[in-house]
Amino acid sequence: MTDDQYDYIKQCNHTAQIANTLRLSRYFLVSILVICLYLFCIYQIYFSSPSFYFNLWFIITELFASFCWLISTTFFKPNHYDLKVANRWIQFQCLSIGVLIAAGIFIIYYHLPAINPNFTDIQALTLSALLLIVTQTFGLTYLTQKLNYFCLAFLPSIVPYLVSQFIFIEQSNHLFSLAINFAFIVLLLCASTSYRIHKSIAILHAKNRLLMQDAEQQVAWSDELCQQLQSEINHSKNIEMQLQLNNQMLEQKVKERTFDIQQMNQDLENQQQNLVLAHEIAGLRPWDWNIKDRKISITNNNQEKTQRNSKEHHQQLQHVIHPDDIDHFKDAMKQHLRRHNDRYESTYRLQNTTTGKWNWVHDIGRVISRDPKTKKPTRMVGIRRDIHQERISQERLKLAASVLEQAAQGIFILNDEFCYIDVNPFYEQLTGFQHEQLIGKHLFDITANYKEQQRTIHTNILNQVKKAREFDGELNEKFLSGKELTIWMHINAITDEQDRVTHYIGIVSDLTERKLQEQRLSYLENYDTLTDLPNRFYYNYQLHQYLVSQKDSIKQLAVIRLNIDRFRPLNEYLSNNGGDELLRQVAQRLRLTNAEALFLAHLNGDDFSIVYEISHIRPSVIEHCERITKAFSQPFNILGQDHLITLSMGVAFYPEHGRQLDYLNNCAEQALSEAKNLGGNTTYYYSTESTKLLEDGIFLEQDLRKAIQRNELVVYYQPKINFRDKNIHGFEALVRWNHPKRGIIPPGLFIPLAEQTSLISDIGRLVIHQTAKQIKIWNEMGFTNICVSVNIVAQQLRRGQLLQDLDEAISINGISGANLELEITESSFLENSVTIKNLLHEIKSRQINISLDDFGTGYSSLSYLADFPIDILKIDRSFVSKIGENKQEAIVSAMIAMGKAMGMVVVAEGIETKQQLKYLQDLDCDIVQGYFFSKPLPEAEATLYLEKNLHVTAYTSLISS
Repeated sequence: MTDDQYDYIKQCNHTAQIANTLRLSRYFLVSILVICLYLFCIYQIYFSSPSFYFNLWFIITELFASFCWLISTTFFKPNHYDLKVANRWIQFQCLSIGVLIAAGIFIIYYHLPAINPNFTDIQALTLSALLLIVTQTFGLTYLTQKLNYFCLAFLPSIVPYLVSQFIFIEQSNHLFSLAINFAFIVLLLCASTSYRIHKSIAILHAKNRLLMQDAEQQVAWSDELCQQLQSEINHSKNIEMQLQLNNQMLEQKVKERTFDIQQMNQDLENQQQNLVLAHEIAGLRPWDWNIKDRKISITNNNQEKTQRNSKEHHQQLQHVIHPDDIDHFKDAMKQHLRRHNDRYESTYRLQNTTTGKWNWVHDIGRVISRDPKTKKPTRMVGIRRDIHQERISQERLKLAASVLEQAAQGIFILNDEFCYIDVNPFYEQLTGFQHEQLIGKHLFDITANYKEQQRTIHTNILNQVKKAREFDGELNEKFLSGKELTIWMHINAITDEQDRVTHYIGIVSDLTERKLQEQRLSYLENYDTLTDLPNRFYYNYQLHQYLVSQKDSIKQLAVIRLNIDRFRPLNEYLSNNGGDELLRQVAQRLRLTNAEALFLAHLNGDDFSIVYEISHIRPSVIEHCERITKAFSQPFNILGQDHLITLSMGVAFYPEHGRQLDYLNNCAEQALSEAKNLGGNTTYYYSTESTKLLEDGIFLEQDLRKAIQRNELVVYYQPKINFRDKNIHGFEALVRWNHPKRGIIPPGLFIPLAEQTSLISDIGRLVIHQTAKQIKIWNEMGFTNICVSVNIVAQQLRRGQLLQDLDEAISINGISGANLELEITESSFLENSVTIKNLLHEIKSRQINISLDDFGTGYSSLSYLADFPIDILKIDRSFVSKIGENKQEAIVSAMIAMGKAMGMVVVAEGIETKQQLKYLQDLDCDIVQGYFFSKPLPEAEATLYLEKNLHVTAYTSLISS
């Protein structure tokens, strides 16, 4: 800021302070009138004792305040007064008001309590403090434009309080004195702060006025520069027109005035250089460097010229030029200043001080004057042009060219006659032609157009592009280079501003490999890779076509479902590779023996299906099945060993057994199941008598799903008796279905159906939770040693939810794992033995006992007893029921002895007679259960049985007898 500007702002601030104080002091005087009147009225109303001095003070104060207000309003109108007179008047006015306020405080605080006994000291203090606080508050509001105005009114008014602290030391309240002194200091601080705020506002207002004046001047300069620029442009146009006229005149007289033309050409070149420089300066930012005086004049973004010191300018350039470009900038400038280059020219990045972004600029300049003696430059001029957008455009062009070169699709550019003018390398690779061989040729000149159909396709494409200005489609093309491809071509027309087609751009993708992959995927989707036969999806689709699309031509069909007998144990014996080889050979033999079949498919595993048309010209279905059976009488050589394989076949007929795909397949599957039930190696033909059984099964499954949702399944409990202490060891939980219409349905009717679906897992989960809930009830009744066993099927072990179900049941009901026992059949150990073993160890870690159920009825592999963490061996009822037969007794005896030897608890189920009970006791069997003691009981009856028969007296009497 210059000294002139500082003086201007100081003067404006002084003027504004006096003007604002004159205007606001009128409100201050009015507030003095009001507060004095208010105090006078209060005293007269509540303390009617008259006081001459108080009345005199009130009249003088009111008259003086009114007089001051009249003088300020009448003689000091805005912009019609002298500043010095006004300043002195305000000072006189503030000092007088301060003295009158001090007199009023003295009268109220000291005089009135002395002459009026009813006017106490506290009341005097209150009214005097009110006078002081209100007047100083208004003074703080209206008199802080200058701090001395406020102090002239404030300092005299606080004199009575300050004097009283030193004169009446014993009578004064020290706490009040401290408080009032602190309040005076705060008032002074507030006045000082308010004064600084008013002063800052006045200074800002003055600066704004200066900025407005400067802005108006800059606008005037800008207008002047624009006018000069327009004049230069008009002058340039006039020169250009004159040049054109001279050129025409020179052409007409070229033979006559050769020498003159050469001279004028020289003049034209000089003028052209001036014109180019004028055009560059016209739209850009010129700069002028006075090297001698070390001053530089530059034009900013608003076309405003500013001048600064050269050193300051160079220091600023050090910060705004990109660090990578600063050396290049300096070198270019030095080269020109030292006369190594005719002119200075540099391209560098400049930082935008507002956004902080880097913009590319092109800087051009030239030394226009040098010192005659030393030849050192004294003045240099130039222009700086923003080329950031041009650089971006150039980079985009380079990027577009790079994309065109490196694109993984063929790209070509045609002229309006469909002739090649440019292609990318990938298109050359697709067509087999080089760039030079393609340029100038017609679009389809490089393809084989020998066939009429191909020429028609090409003509249609060109017509479509001309009409719709685009084409998008798949083509099978054979190029003259010898390549034959399936391509996807997309052509678009490029138009000019008048919507006229100028070029065509095409993009070509090679679909050859994609087509091959689609064929491979189609094969993988519809065919089994192991047997090379159609899979289940393609089988269902093709059979549906035969049933629907061709139902008029094919009158009767036979659907034959085939399954390899005892494939699972054989597959385990042969291992996976041997099993796969067996399936391949089975598929090959079926393919050879079913040449007349409409369709042969491998559905899954060891399941195959044949669709055979029934016709009078073909062998019957019975003959066809016999031929298949005969073909399989020959052994299969697998891994060097001969194996004899038999088949089970189920046959259903269309339309006798069904006209819909699903129903016909279900009939064939049911027939196959019946063939398997007959022992295999046979053919079973579906009969309508089994339809009702199938429908009952379907309805039963639907009802069972609803039963689980409606909580119709209940748990019964059959007691288990401990031989040693004659106590009830526990119960076995058995599920029953309380059907709302059919009553109690035994498990033998719905458990096999549930095992074929996921319902068995839902039922198992329900039994576990209900059993845990009942154990909790018995524990609360005091029966803490009761152990209840729950049957677990293989599906529950494989699905991976068993541990979660057990943990939830134990956690929710707060029972111990020792109260639970899981009964698992031998068949559950056949698959995933490692996984099952790990699962059983996890169960054991929860203190849950594991029982091997129905021992002796399955595979009876002794390795299960050694490998798996089994605690209890449960002898199946089929062996117990035949006690009395020598062979069966030997088997039971061996089972119990083996279990004892391995440290297991032995349980016998199905006890119904005294003879069975006595025999098992002699063999030292641990636990027994059966109808001899009790049938399975509902929850309430099982609890009652537990309460009455904690010690089974009937058992004791029976044994003794």
